[in-house]
Amino acid sequence: MAELRVHGQDEVLTDASQIDAFVKQYGIDYEHWDITKLSAAGLADDDKEGILEVFSDEIAALKARGGYQSADVISLVPQTPDLDVLLAKFDKEHLHSEDEVRFVVDGRGVFTIHGPDDVVFDVEVHAGDLLVVPADTWHWFTLCDDRTIKCIRVFESTDGWAPLYRAEGAAQ
Repeated sequence: MAELRVHGQDEVLTDASQIDAFVKQYGIDYEHWDITKLSAAGLADDDKEGILEVFSDEIAALKARGGYQSADVISLVPQTPDLDVLLAKFDKEHLHSEDEVRFVVDGRGVFTIHGPDDVVFDVEVHAGDLLVVPADTWHWFTLCDDRTIKCIRVFESTDGWAPLYRAEGAAQ
């Protein structure tokens, strides 16, 4: 289950409904899906197509309500070649011209959101958590100390998305 921490405050939200209510203020969608159906499927760890099949109904519903066109699975582990280079694309404040949709299958990571009201908060996502960060939302992403995450990514276009970094002069 996700954890939400507002920078400068000591409170940590761990209740799904409280997290959802908080992030909705920023146009972000949060859901917790039944991850146990994945283990019941008995898939090999690297069966990306099998993972997509297990969650095909949920992905279809996402596509229908968000106009998304494609989905894939990304898996990052400490042994991933050039992991630090890859992570450097995400760990600086940026936004996208389309939604960033991630469902965590395994592992965990932290989305840090910089709201238009200058409230900055972390959403640490775990297996079963779906986070939809809307287009034009300033954010960045880091892995947790174990540097492991496996996610279903859902895209509006088949080309995926490209980050626009704040330092590159994107609208503030």
